[in-house]
Amino acid sequence: MHPHHRFGTMMVLLSVLILSTASLYGCGDDPQSDAQDGPSNNDGANNDVPNNGAENNDTGNNDAPNNDEPAPLCDVEVEPRGDRMLGIDLLDTNQSGNFETNLEHARELGIDFIALHVLWDQLEPDPGQFTDPFNAIEALGQVAQANGWKFALTIRPIDLTGKTVPDDLEGTRFNDPIMAERFNALVDHVLTLVPPEVLTSLQVGNEIDGFDTRAEHPEFWSDYGFFLAAVAEHIHTRYPGLKVGYTGTHHGLTQGALRDLGVWTALATVVDVLGVTYYPLESDFGVRDPQDVFEDFDAIAQEFPGMPLYFQEIGYQSSGTNRSNQRQQAEFFCQAFQAWDQHRDQIHLMNMVRLNDASHEGALELAGPYGLDNEEFTEYLRTLGLRAWEGEPKEAYDLVLEEVGKRGW
Repeated sequence: MHPHHRFGTMMVLLSVLILSTASLYGCGDDPQSDAQDGPSNNDGANNDVPNNGAENNDTGNNDAPNNDEPAPLCDVEVEPRGDRMLGIDLLDTNQSGNFETNLEHARELGIDFIALHVLWDQLEPDPGQFTDPFNAIEALGQVAQANGWKFALTIRPIDLTGKTVPDDLEGTRFNDPIMAERFNALVDHVLTLVPPEVLTSLQVGNEIDGFDTRAEHPEFWSDYGFFLAAVAEHIHTRYPGLKVGYTGTHHGLTQGALRDLGVWTALATVVDVLGVTYYPLESDFGVRDPQDVFEDFDAIAQEFPGMPLYFQEIGYQSSGTNRSNQRQQAEFFCQAFQAWDQHRDQIHLMNMVRLNDASHEGALELAGPYGLDNEEFTEYLRTLGLRAWEGEPKEAYDLVLEEVGKRGW
């Protein structure tokens, strides 16, 4: 469940982004019922400051570090980065920073790519009429190129939160050739805004395993496979080298009725890469043990043997409301990098969600598309950042910085 980027909020951000890009050239980013996976504003509260060992609880200082304990250690043998790619969701700023500050932190972490999700109906508000809301695709593509990064782009016909095709196609089955024809025309337009060689891949749909098909034709997933195959064929023909994929949640891809029916492995046969979102959660949005990452990475690798895996989102919150804290968030990333080392030949990229915590108001806004506003869910969304809303680095930021350095990023 991605804390989807808010285009209204992005208007001011992207105006700054475009200026930053110009400057750079001038100088040379319905949850699963059991919540195993999920996402993807200054209210004046200060909930992330150290509490000098005080117990975390569900109010006030919810993700303070445990300062009476030793600093987290990640003293293990590591594997060189090789050709793996690391990204971070950096579109949301914190209370004290701006987008240029985000870029500075991303450079410090040595990232290889940045990411963006957009809806099909945002890009094609009227039949055959294409737009780039707030110049998001073009501007982020320019930022990526200016920094020597790649750009992970997802266009969503469907998502965990619903169907987002243009209005005139709302009742059209995905096996109707017009669906692929229209989407392919959109792709052609998008690739005039950003060169195909800059993209890590084009993901067609996000967390699609969470899409509610009750209002769709009984053969919906067969239809979507037809659509995916037609889109992949078009892209392979016109843009050789550009990879095509779809994205699902780790939980949905490895468990459940549709997995048992072979839906996801069948869809994987028509694409080049499989996108995965991974947030190890309990049903109440509490965190699972950081050590579970080893078993979970093994499970997805075994489910799709030989398939290139792109972890489009990976995150772990630090809120006490979710039975977590900064130390535990840091420990998760320690284990995640180790697990990635073990699967380095199959997991080609990993995108950390996200750089900055949200404010309480921002978390409520992020929660809106999911129809949930309970504290457990909003705190999960609020505290996924590696840096606090107030701007300070959290323990996970320092640990990630150390771990990427060890591996040669």
